[in-house]
Amino acid sequence: MKKFYFYALFASLMLLALPLQAQNFTIDQLFGKWHFTADVDFTDAATQAHKDVLSGDCEATISADVTYIAKIVGFAGSSAQQNINMIGAKNGQDMLKINNLNSPALWSGLCLANKDGENPYGIFADGEWKTKSYGPVYYNVYVEEGLITIPDFTVVTVTPYNGDPNSENTVVTVVARYSNVKMTLVEAETVEVADISGCYNFKAGEGTYSTMEGSEIPTEFTIDFVKKADDNKAYDATIAIEGFNNVTLPATFNGVSIVLSYKDTYLDEANGIRFAPMYGSSKEGNIEFKATEKEGNFTLYGGFAFAGDVMGKAQDGVTDSLYVNGKYYQWYTDGSLKLPVTSDVKWDGVYNVTINPENLVVFDTDASGIDWPTEFQFEVVYSEAADIYLVTKFMDLDLVALNYGGLLFNVAEDGKSATINSGYLKTIVAGESYVRLFDENLSTNPIVINADENGTMTMNFVTGTSAYGAEPDPTGLSAYYVDAVVEKAAEAPAFNWFGTHTLKAANVMPFDGKEYPAEFTMTVTDYNGTALVTEFMGKDITALNYGGILFTIAEDGMSAEMKTGGYVGGSYPDYLKIYDLNGQVSPIKFTLKEDGSVAVSNIYLKSFNYDTNAETPAVYYSDVTIPAATEEVVKFDWLGTWEVTASETDVYNGKEYAKKFYMTIEQSGDYTLVTQFMSKDITSLNYGGVLFTIAEDGASAEMNAGGFVGGSYPDYLKMYDLNATTSPIAFTANEDGSISIANFYLKEYNWDTKEETGAVFYKGVSATKCPTGIEDMVVEENEAVKGVYDMHGRRVEAITAPGIYIVNGKKVLVK
Repeated sequence: MKKFYFYALFASLMLLALPLQAQNFTIDQLFGKWHFTADVDFTDAATQAHKDVLSGDCEATISADVTYIAKIVGFAGSSAQQNINMIGAKNGQDMLKINNLNSPALWSGLCLANKDGENPYGIFADGEWKTKSYGPVYYNVYVEEGLITIPDFTVVTVTPYNGDPNSENTVVTVVARYSNVKMTLVEAETVEVADISGCYNFKAGEGTYSTMEGSEIPTEFTIDFVKKADDNKAYDATIAIEGFNNVTLPATFNGVSIVLSYKDTYLDEANGIRFAPMYGSSKEGNIEFKATEKEGNFTLYGGFAFAGDVMGKAQDGVTDSLYVNGKYYQWYTDGSLKLPVTSDVKWDGVYNVTINPENLVVFDTDASGIDWPTEFQFEVVYSEAADIYLVTKFMDLDLVALNYGGLLFNVAEDGKSATINSGYLKTIVAGESYVRLFDENLSTNPIVINADENGTMTMNFVTGTSAYGAEPDPTGLSAYYVDAVVEKAAEAPAFNWFGTHTLKAANVMPFDGKEYPAEFTMTVTDYNGTALVTEFMGKDITALNYGGILFTIAEDGMSAEMKTGGYVGGSYPDYLKIYDLNGQVSPIKFTLKEDGSVAVSNIYLKSFNYDTNAETPAVYYSDVTIPAATEEVVKFDWLGTWEVTASETDVYNGKEYAKKFYMTIEQSGDYTLVTQFMSKDITSLNYGGVLFTIAEDGASAEMNAGGFVGGSYPDYLKMYDLNATTSPIAFTANEDGSISIANFYLKEYNWDTKEETGAVFYKGVSATKCPTGIEDMVVEENEAVKGVYDMHGRRVEAITAPGIYIVNGKKVLVK
């Protein structure tokens, strides 16, 4: 068996510190066909169905995996893969590390447990741990002998008590006991090694924890590989980081991974800055890069750091020596290593798919529950860390969870075609039946997207139902798409991440009996070049979080991340802390969509008691979005001075009342007030003015009735509605900028007798806005009269209030 590997091998999550030492073998040495054998003892609880799927003598394979360091397929007869998370050595014994034997589940309804059937490995299903996980598990590796030995284990069924698998009353039943378990190499897979000579660009990941915030050591640099032997396996790797001397490390390449080794190697010896592992203080270690599907591209696996040394005493307290002082100058948890390319074509984005209805065949036997569309979209995202494209959505179905991150999207070198790996679209029966995507020949080969000479892309594919890992079943066909047209959709509009945004959650699940809003605001502030969330759920959170919570905006502006673990509300002693959808501290992701809205990953808030340090669930937000911004509507400007005109007045007391006068509306603190009416300052008559309430849409307003709007002691004018009651006076904004005012009634109020008598009734009232300012505000010409007079002709020594005045014979407005 012979293959050439440039395959994506990267970790979906950064692994924690291992109790393993550097291994004495490389993972590619294990690739190939293996013979799985074991002594199997079925118990009385085993059914024939259990015996049909469990095997102690079968073929297995070990190969590269998209997400994990490698995978085992065929373990104990299972067709599902078992993930290998790490390799290493302990006390000189080479080992494989499997973090959890039941993630993914190897069989439906069955779990792996330790030899006593105590189920220590946990069950993961429906996005959560159903039982506690006590892993990991280690397999011993004997490379020279072609042998892997596996600890004894059992296969069990789990019957939760009252739906709680962690209950002491949950029943765990052993159906099979495996002992003397081993895998023996049958046929090794030869991995040819290519020449990787060249100067590569390294770029660190852009996640919240990808690098050390504020470090002076750059996150981008070059590594130049110079071949030392004809077998393409040994190299000198020269690392050139700006601001520091070049450092050359020995490197090896096995066709799958590049390993750079350091031992007491300094980036800056004068200041004691040396290469170090991500965890611990060892002066010796490796920097490993995994090959991706694209030739000449690699991804960092496991990470490395730069730590600081100081001079001090060794453990014996006598000898002077260098030791790590606990200070890290920089770390890199993930990143990419690429040969420079001239092409800047981006394949990530949203694609529109359309098909002639005549070319869509939906089968009567379809049990998928999907209304097969003639128009839909699929989304391709680019993984910087793995340097691969993944289809994450197809027909509005989320493919991430079912396909370990999505389906691979591969672009041909000539750029004229691409493929989508076949895979799972939807779960019908958990762990048993799925809707799957196949190629046009009903096989698990990739779906080909072809482009003709005009650049038009088309694809053929089939959907069907089947069990997990099973071969395609023609009887389970769902739909057949022929000549479906594929077009790249327009990119999402630009988005300004700074400012106040409204978050809306379709689902709010409180756990503590309290009420939480489904809609709230979040403010992102630029603080000296750093984006911080300074307000959340209507609360200023700067004091709770030393200025705010870190908000990292992607370089292309299409996504962002909010750091978790910070405080977003509450007050002493109970505060709200923000976590990701699993209650962990991975960042909250914000993704800009084509329609201008932003998808926000699910948010989990916990209540933290400052006195006890206890955390309890508070509320879970799901299906969260920031709606697309709509065209801003300029609301009507009510503030200012208006010239009011009535078409008719009915006078009841024989006095004269002007059909034209001035009214001023002003903002005073939190209130809007009418401060001038009937060309008279009414602030002193009404404790600052008469309340004026503007509708939320700005298209209408109301003025309180019952206030004083004119006159002088002892007879004042009071304003009422058209029925002489105290219901508000309605104001309506017109498209031409004028105002229509409802009919109103003025009564004369005698301050001494407290009696009210009819004064005047105003009909057909409207108003137009006056220009602002006092300069050149000519209303009408009068004979030149030196001095300042009010509208009643009384001389004014000094203008102390806004209103209309006659200044040297000219009417002017003073604000």
